[in-house]
Amino acid sequence: MTFKLLKHFIWLLLLCPFGAVQAQSSDTLALSRVEAEALFLEKNLALIAERLNIDQAEALILQAKAWHNPELEISELNFWATPNQVANGDGNPPIFRNGFGENRQISVQLEQLVQTARKRKKNISLQVANSELAQTAYSEMLLSLKAEFRTQLSELLFHQNNVQLLRQQQNVLSQLIRAQEAQLRNGNISKADFYRIRALDLSQRAELNEALQESNEAQKDLKSLMLLPANTTLYLTDAGQLPSQSILQTPSLDILIAMAERHNPAVRVAVSDLRVSEAEHTLERTMRVPDLRFNTNYDRGGNILLNFIGFGVAMDLPVFDRNKGNIRAAQARVQQSKHLHALRVNKAQNEVVKAFNDYQQLADFYQSIDGNFINELDEVLAGVSRNFQRKNISLLEFLDFFDAFKENKLLYFDTIRSLESKKEELNLLTGTDL
Repeated sequence: MTFKLLKHFIWLLLLCPFGAVQAQSSDTLALSRVEAEALFLEKNLALIAERLNIDQAEALILQAKAWHNPELEISELNFWATPNQVANGDGNPPIFRNGFGENRQISVQLEQLVQTARKRKKNISLQVANSELAQTAYSEMLLSLKAEFRTQLSELLFHQNNVQLLRQQQNVLSQLIRAQEAQLRNGNISKADFYRIRALDLSQRAELNEALQESNEAQKDLKSLMLLPANTTLYLTDAGQLPSQSILQTPSLDILIAMAERHNPAVRVAVSDLRVSEAEHTLERTMRVPDLRFNTNYDRGGNILLNFIGFGVAMDLPVFDRNKGNIRAAQARVQQSKHLHALRVNKAQNEVVKAFNDYQQLADFYQSIDGNFINELDEVLAGVSRNFQRKNISLLEFLDFFDAFKENKLLYFDTIRSLESKKEELNLLTGTDL
């Protein structure tokens, strides 16, 4: 029995480290760019909050369709009558049986407001325009956040590739230092050459530490957009992969400008805002016409008739206030909205031209880079390291190639990052997904 307990205890000891490793590795979330974007669209709180504005606008449409409630007024009700009032009264009969309501006076009036000049319909049109504005604002935020999110993904991929590159160079330097230490002990190399390699290794470690911090910064922004827990480490599985050829394909400049004039988020918001201002102006014009209030009333014991039933109508006389100020203000807002629309169209056109030219220059530069040359750099670095250890090349030649290797790799990664960033800028400016 004791042996079995001891055996179980040993198994628990063996499984505990494995469980700890599993728990620790579960904090790393590995996703592709497509999977990360799907999670972002589902979890982003700013988008969820903006969607609620659409729900609010649709609720206001429902409210605008509702008719005004009738107004009921009960007045002139006496709860008791003095003996003198009863003696001098005309002996009003009770309202109900058993003497209830005898010698009582009461007045009841029912009133209904009726809007004229189709104000109700104009108000519904205004709320519909506000709903369209809310939907357009949501689309603008969605496109803007998607562009920001995709740019941040490209930023994180750049830092992941940079960290991978620096670690690769670090491994080469570590192997080289171990080999150079043996050479130094045997007196085959000078201490100055050895310390130069050690200095390069220290500089490389500092650069790697800085790259890791930049990667952490990019992760922080992405995790905020995706609503991920703070202790999660996000890893993109697309690291090291070449961008698809679709990134190099865009419509002509004229087509992009035409798309921006119709679908640019800022332009669409300006169009919706113009519709809202026009609907407000139309509604303010109808406010010049006074509304009607129809009423019917019943008066018991307060008129020449014991039970009086009458009908009436009331309206404001538009003598002093004809809503001129509000109409003029709404008209000025319409003109303002037209000018802002023209301004945003012009701004979108200029931004598309600049982004397209920058994108074309980056695309031409990217296509001029020999992919085979970049892919073969890793093998060349290993070969240069071996040749340096065999003294086929000098320390200066090794250091020059070491720096050139890193610069070319980083230049290639940075070109991809800039190209993807410019593509997302074009997507945002044209309101599409090119």
